[in-house]
Parts: sequence; structure tokens; C-alpha cells
Amino acid sequence: MSKEINIKNIEAQEPEKKSTLRVIVHSFFVVPFLIAIFALIVYLMVRVLTVEPNTAQDYLEHVKIGGTTKRWQGAFELSKILSNPNMVPKDERFVQDMISTFEYSTHERDSRIRSYLAMAMGRTMDRRYSPTLINALQEKDHSIVAASAYAIGLIKSPEGFVALLNLSDHQDAQVRLQTIIALGNYKNPEAVEIFLNALSDNEVNVRWDAAIALAKIKNISGRRILLDLLDRKYLDSFLNIDLVEQDQAMLVTIQVISNIIDTEIEKVLIELRDNDHSMKVREAARNALNL
Repeated sequence: MSKEINIKNIEAQEPEKKSTLRVIVHSFFVVPFLIAIFALIVYLMVRVLTVEPNTAQDYLEHVKIGGTTKRWQGAFELSKILSNPNMVPKDERFVQDMISTFEYSTHERDSRIRSYLAMAMGRTMDRRYSPTLINALQEKDHSIVAASAYAIGLIKSPEGFVALLNLSDHQDAQVRLQTIIALGNYKNPEAVEIFLNALSDNEVNVRWDAAIALAKIKNISGRRILLDLLDRKYLDSFLNIDLVEQDQAMLVTIQVISNIIDTEIEKVLIELRDNDHSMKVREAARNALNL
């Protein structure tokens, strides 16, 4: 009988011990762990909300004192941030700092650093960078020359236009392409002969942008090329051009072709307005027809 009582007492104490163990584990491990997780989440939220984004000066410092990877990435981010007019420093100190950093990086092995710095200067549209970029057109590295030509076309200084005229027959296709695009930004009829010659360039992109540049000055010589650029079947023949790039090419073409619109062009625009699969292309065609 006494044995039965002892067994019952033991069985009654077991749940009590388990319950006590759960309380201890919950109090000393689970609750502190949850509190720590909550505190970490609050800290990260505050950090995200209060951290200040890098400025143009910050990225320029990365280019000046960072490692090889950080320098070209800093130059790349700088070229992006300066696309926003509100982020462009106007003070003379920053301008001179940009120029000296570009010139100091002459012997960089990674040409991306100078290329992105050139693009960054161009995107400010500040003419104080023009002499530096014109000098860079003499670089041996074609990627830097192409980036500098692109930048000059954004700044559009008179002296930049003259410098680009002398670059139109460059041996490198990418340099020729950026030169034609840059000259096209000026919309200056003085470059018409260069555009006409570029219509027969052996690089298709140069031909396309020459036709676009001519349309900007209301010259119809590149009309046939522009009509091809509005033809999806024609664009499909270039396997390296995806649908997004097709749309972009068509949007640019529609924008300029309205300068030389005729009956055939009007019909093409109507077809695009009514049937193209891209809503952006359809809207652009509609706007061009309403001009």
C-alpha cells in the first residue's frame, strides 16, 4: 500500500518539475532572446531612417582614396548621382577637385575610373569641365575618348563642338558613335556633312544615330533608316537587341521623325499608335501625330 502511495506522489511531482523547467527556460532564454531580436529590429529601422545618403563629394573621395574596386565603383556612382541636377555641387572647389582627380588618374590601369569620371563631368552640364574633356579626346584609350565625347555632347560648349568635328572619322567605332550622338545634341547644321557621311558607316549604330541627328535638324536624308527603326521585323533581325532596347530605339526615333513627317511616316505612326504591343510606343506615336 505504501509503495502505491509513493508511486502516486512521484507521478504527481513530475508535472510540477516539468512546469518549473518550462518557466525557467522561458524566463531566462526565450524572453531575453525575443527582446534582443526586437531591439535589433528597432535599431536597424532607426539606422535606415536616419542614415544620410552619400553625396557627390563622398563618392569623389572614394575615387581619390579607395582601393581599385572602390575607385571605379565610386566613379560610377558619381556619374549616376550627377544625373540629378539637385545633386550637382556648384562650388568652384568641387569643380577643381573633380578636374584634379580626373587628371591625377591618368595612369590608372582601370580605364573605367576615367571613363566614369568623364561621364560624371558631362552630366553636370557645367562648361567649366569642357577644356578638361576636350584635352581627354587625345587619350590613347578609346573608351576614355568615347566617354569624353559623350560628355562634351551633354555640356554643348562651342569649343566642344569644334573639337568633336575633328573626331568624326576616328578609327574606333564606339568613338565615332559617341561623336555622332554628341554632335547630334548640338542640333547644329554645320555638322550636316559629317552626318551624311556617317549614313554609310560600316557600323550600324553609327548609321542609326546619324539618321537621328539629321532628323533633329529637319534633314530627311536619313528617312529610310528611321522608317526601318520603326519596323519591329527589322529590329528582330538584330539578335543582340532585346525588347526593351527595341522600345527605346523606337521611342527615340518617333521623337525625332515628327520633324520630317510625311504621308508614309504618318501611316507608320498610325499603325504603331493602334497596334504596337508597347503602350509607351503607342503613346509616343499618338503624341507625334498630334504635333
